[in-house]
Amino acid sequence: MNGIAIAVAGAAGVDLSRAQDSSASYPPGRDGLRGSHAGSFEAAHRLRDGSPFDLSQAALTEHYDLIVVGAGISGLAAAHFYGQRRPRARVLILDTNDDFGGHAKRNEFEVGGQVLLGYGGTQSIDGPAHKWDGVAKGLLKDLGIEVDRFKKAFDQDFYARWKLGQSVFFKKEVFGVDRLVRRPFGSWAELDENPHDEQALHAYLEQFPVGQKARAQLFEMMWSDRDVLAGKTAQQRLGVLEHISYRDFLKQYWDADDEVLKFLQKRTHELWAVGIDAVPASETLSLPGLKAQRKILEQEAEEPYIYHFPDGNASIARMLVRRLIPGIAPGNTMEDIVLARFDYAQLDRPEQAVRIRLNSTAVDVRNVAQGVEVAYVNGGKVARVAAQHCVLACYHAMIPYIAQETSALQRTALHENVRAPLVYVNVAVRNWHPWHKLGVAYIDNPGGTFSASLDFPVSLDGYRFSADPSKPACLHLMHTPAAPNLGLNMREQYRAGRTQLYTTSFADFEREIRDELGRMLAAADFDFDRDVAAITVNRWPHGYAYTPTPLYDDPAQQARTAKEARRRIGRIAIANSDSGWDAYTHVAIDQAHRAVRELTG
Repeated sequence: MNGIAIAVAGAAGVDLSRAQDSSASYPPGRDGLRGSHAGSFEAAHRLRDGSPFDLSQAALTEHYDLIVVGAGISGLAAAHFYGQRRPRARVLILDTNDDFGGHAKRNEFEVGGQVLLGYGGTQSIDGPAHKWDGVAKGLLKDLGIEVDRFKKAFDQDFYARWKLGQSVFFKKEVFGVDRLVRRPFGSWAELDENPHDEQALHAYLEQFPVGQKARAQLFEMMWSDRDVLAGKTAQQRLGVLEHISYRDFLKQYWDADDEVLKFLQKRTHELWAVGIDAVPASETLSLPGLKAQRKILEQEAEEPYIYHFPDGNASIARMLVRRLIPGIAPGNTMEDIVLARFDYAQLDRPEQAVRIRLNSTAVDVRNVAQGVEVAYVNGGKVARVAAQHCVLACYHAMIPYIAQETSALQRTALHENVRAPLVYVNVAVRNWHPWHKLGVAYIDNPGGTFSASLDFPVSLDGYRFSADPSKPACLHLMHTPAAPNLGLNMREQYRAGRTQLYTTSFADFEREIRDELGRMLAAADFDFDRDVAAITVNRWPHGYAYTPTPLYDDPAQQARTAKEARRRIGRIAIANSDSGWDAYTHVAIDQAHRAVRELTG
């Protein structure tokens, strides 16, 4: 009920009354449907549907130096950078959600007296050595985040020590039988096939419930060095791969069997939130059929995916808030932030230089003679505040509805950023014996709804990952809705998927989670009612920022669109990862810095 499996909770030692009481005033502890939760989007949808709010009776009662719309990492970083340039500035941050952090969402559980943390959105500091520039790295340094500490905090030997690997679950409705097949090769970090043993690959594929032709093709695609683009230069190869979907590439150059395509259809969902029919082959070089192209085109080895707080990048958001509002939480290090308890009552106090006002949706932002005025809705009532400057760190798609001064050209550009819908689920379990028994840490689900995995094995300060199968742990499930193989492009599929999410209830999600986990782990004595303590579904109808691809976007035109979309509107600057057209934390930080620089010179 509301995300908590109450039938057997008492026997497991979980004090539900305490958990529910504390979560009422502590958003990270709330279970059930989170992310874009009820109450966070209705005002925005009202504007979208053409019903403006009456601002005539809203008194103007507060004045600031800066108002930030959006308390995600970009909005928080904008307040931080503004304070660096103007140390005496007073800042108000408005956010439509009941927690700060935006997609950097923290989920907390208590099972059997043990605290479990999960990430409900942005996962990790991805590629800090190669992708993070001076601005983003500088912010990490200012906050005291040293990424090298994750090399010890992330137990990189955990999977090998417990003999845990990757696997594929074939769902009966799609493949004719429920079957879990463990992958006998590759490291825990390799989501895609990279076999080094011919016999092991044969044995693996022979377990697939597909026809012999499909198995033979998959073997050749994974094992052979066959070059289907032989005779072409590297540039010519890239030109082919950028302008054809991975699905069409397999059909055209490999004559791929339908069962091969069915098996691979969702392999791009975790990164692109859409299937292989809408992702260019140039972005799938690690997948089957591209081994020869990979050797020629891939230059730079990827960094290990280990730079991860137990709650994902929510810890970065929390460290920003702790810096902006001194005294809101104890400690001052990247270790003690993990278990630091935040006093949400201190977020919005008049005596503070920086205030964060949650459950507040901006509905009108405009330039006035003395600066900027912002109207927002909180508790059904409209209020107005004023400032010298404003940073819109909200979704691009929302800006045309709240900033009436945007030109027709800018509105069109802003609407081009169609965010990808996605769902991150954290399931608190009383033990992870089934995973140990099956020898798996990750389960791909090409015919179903959710992929599933054990959470990353990270321990920091007093927080310890569950390194014993008999202890509680957090499972992470991911779902990205799409409308595949209908001839729709990426943006169109994102819109279709968003509609799916807004019409899916928590009960619907729970039923699917119960069904699929039960079938995936059926051979390992998994019992949902006995083993599951709580579920948090982080629903993001507006998830990843749109990333342009040559398959659908002309690079020159896209550059013009991006520039026009983030154009400053008087004293109103625009930030967020949308402004950088890429769904990464360092992009959100960089764009916040640019927006503040535009306002302050």
